[in-house]
Amino acid sequence: MEIQLGGPNQSSPRALVVVGIVLFLLGCIWPVIALGDFTDELEAQSWNTVDARVVNLEIEEHRYECGDSESGSSTCTDYYANYMLQYVVDGITYSHSDEVKVSHFESRVWEVDYPKDSTREIAYDSEDPNNIDIDQGNFAPFIPPALVFLFCTFLASLFFIGAFREIINPREPVNPDEKSDIPYSDEPLHFASTKNIWGELHFAHPSVEALARKMKSYSCTDAQIDEFFLICKKQQNDQDNPKPLSRDWLVEIEEIVENHDSQESKDLAGNFLKGRIVVAGLGIILLLLSLAIVLPIFLKYGALPWYGWVLALGTLMSIGLSFALTKMAQEMAKYSDQGLGEMLVKFAKEEMYGYHED
Repeated sequence: MEIQLGGPNQSSPRALVVVGIVLFLLGCIWPVIALGDFTDELEAQSWNTVDARVVNLEIEEHRYECGDSESGSSTCTDYYANYMLQYVVDGITYSHSDEVKVSHFESRVWEVDYPKDSTREIAYDSEDPNNIDIDQGNFAPFIPPALVFLFCTFLASLFFIGAFREIINPREPVNPDEKSDIPYSDEPLHFASTKNIWGELHFAHPSVEALARKMKSYSCTDAQIDEFFLICKKQQNDQDNPKPLSRDWLVEIEEIVENHDSQESKDLAGNFLKGRIVVAGLGIILLLLSLAIVLPIFLKYGALPWYGWVLALGTLMSIGLSFALTKMAQEMAKYSDQGLGEMLVKFAKEEMYGYHED
């Protein structure tokens, strides 16, 4: 089966490759910057560990004016942990003091888990015990750059795949006079159909499916589309039919659809309902993760790390968006049917019964 889509202005393989390379390189910037810290943390994985006593700990808060003239000034706060640790390696006592900038959550971890006179497990370099890692195995800061790299690589791969497919199977130039969205196909016209997991009607023949999508974009319901093509199927199987159904006939129906005095809604109500199901499922998953991860952390420290805020805000946004999509679908359904479906069904019946009367 050969199909040719009628989309104009096809991108060249070279342009697709260039865009893919640019996206990939953009995704590499942040990981390259964080690579040095990552290799240091990876090297520290092989170091020995020892319990260090927290001799002194102070959490300092530095407040300053932030914002701009447009958004208005506000007060921001930076947190600094001033600490001193003592630990013993091979009978020798070492001291390590430092001041590090931490997040609000990290400052709470210091205060709750490592107050003064408590102990904290640290890792040290056996060749130089003064070189320590106070948080061995903490790779969480490297997750955001890794996600950015994976996302950009995924997008770049889509462009590379598109370029590769265009090279091995180039599409023929589209006739500028051909403005139909109905694709060409050497498959005999038929009207076999199935329903997907969303209950949407889909047709096996690409040309019929394209016309069905166009009808739905002009607010025809699945029931109207099914009834219309059922009449078409009967007309095609009727041996007395003087007008065989072909792609040209589908293009005629497409012109009727496009000339219909209708506001093109792109089946927003159906898309909203499908989106609600996806968003609600995502919200349930995020809610379970929040109850298992975010809630215990907040109860212990009274603050959340960045991934805790992502889960919590993602849960709230998913729940709110699910309700919003439901309401929008209900409002769209009130005016989505603009008479095109009934007109096409009536037209198909008149076509079929007309030649019988003649």
